[in-house]
Amino acid sequence: MKVLLINPLCRLPFSLPLGLGYIASVLRQNGHDVSMLDINGSGYCDDKVEEMLKSYEFDIVGIGGLTSTYRYVKWLARVIKNLKPGIPIAAGNMVSTAHPELLLANTDVDIAVIDEGELTVTELVSAIEETRDIEGVAGIFFKRDGKVIRTSPRKRITDLDSLPFPAWNLFPMEVYINNSTQSHVSFGLRSINISTVRGCPYDCTFCSHPFGRTTYARSARSIVDEIKELKRLYGIQFIDFSDDLFLFNERRVLKLCDAMTSNNLKIKWSASARVNLVNEKLLTNMHKAGCQELSYGFESGSQSILDKIRKRVTVTQALDAVEMTRKAKIKVIGSFIFGMPGENNETIKETLDFIKRTHLPVHRFFYATPYPGTELYSIAKEMHRLPDDEDNYMQSLGEMRTTFLVNLTDFSDEELVKLKESSEKSAYANFDLKIKLEHFLEDWHRRFLIVSQSLKRLGIGPTIRMLISKIMLKLKKWIKIERLAAHD
Repeated sequence: MKVLLINPLCRLPFSLPLGLGYIASVLRQNGHDVSMLDINGSGYCDDKVEEMLKSYEFDIVGIGGLTSTYRYVKWLARVIKNLKPGIPIAAGNMVSTAHPELLLANTDVDIAVIDEGELTVTELVSAIEETRDIEGVAGIFFKRDGKVIRTSPRKRITDLDSLPFPAWNLFPMEVYINNSTQSHVSFGLRSINISTVRGCPYDCTFCSHPFGRTTYARSARSIVDEIKELKRLYGIQFIDFSDDLFLFNERRVLKLCDAMTSNNLKIKWSASARVNLVNEKLLTNMHKAGCQELSYGFESGSQSILDKIRKRVTVTQALDAVEMTRKAKIKVIGSFIFGMPGENNETIKETLDFIKRTHLPVHRFFYATPYPGTELYSIAKEMHRLPDDEDNYMQSLGEMRTTFLVNLTDFSDEELVKLKESSEKSAYANFDLKIKLEHFLEDWHRRFLIVSQSLKRLGIGPTIRMLISKIMLKLKKWIKIERLAAHD
């Protein structure tokens, strides 16, 4: 069967869409003819997307994207239905898993694939090819006679080593290799992201759990083999382990580090981490194996906020983790969420004090954003902070650093925006010259990518208009802040 997989427009192509890559490989293993339309990686404009869709021959479409792609997926599904009305459209990843009923009720998507997609999509495609009833396919929601039907849940894939490597050759790999990570530690290196773990046992209120609470991991041999293949095929020099919980098991990580060292991979890498899962022995071994950077989800420097969001860590653990990581000669970066329920002037001060005390290179915070499928979304509903029109809310979801949608605090909207921006300025003022230079280079690198992608997609005129629009938006925001300051 001819399957067209689509990576929708989302953000700058820093990370290879591994989910689609794995699904493509499993479909190929089962004899299906797979094509990939990577809109995000290729930077196609809307007209080009329609032109490309007309040129493909396919029997089913599969779209995979984050929740923030909802608006684009809605447009894309409508375009596909207009061009090829009889073709079934399936959507997967968080855009479908977070709120499948809403997606099916408000878009031209026919089938929502829930959680892991490799086995579900393969079984779904075979059922459609053999004209079997798809109600027998586990792990989906689908439309039938104006109703949404849910099938039985799909069992988790416990043996991740059984999955083939992603179908790299279907993607514009050079785009991802040259843009892969956003940190200066990988600048100038051929970089790519890989996945080694699925699942997370923690229950942070702001996070969804697409792979469930039970954690499964690939073997060290499988990971090393993939890195070797990436080096052979693409000359990869830097790996970003894009797992939510790379360090969930110390013994596993130590075994992987030993395998990377004994195989003389000579690869540099980064990963995300939790402050309660590191120690000096582990960090030392990670650095010896090539680890250059760890990104911690600090979220807040206030213990009361950490407790409210059920982070299950302490500020002391965070301070110790920063010290140990730097002692192991690994760069520390991290993220903070601004405006969680309970945020007040005291908790903001505690977070800024934490950043200044640790000299973290952080000066941009994420707005607390309730995403469907998270407990925070339910909390926001109970607080009556979400709009009644959920479809419109889903379409408004975007970049959490800059998109302010929901106020979960007792501050006014204007106060919260002003406090976030003044806090970011305060954090930046604490940077030493080295960190400021790093951020300057990263910011301009990111801006260059945005402009170059826009030029490729839209041309000179629209790009200039986009830049003018951004400048005017910043100017209006500055004027608004100055007026608020004068009023105070």
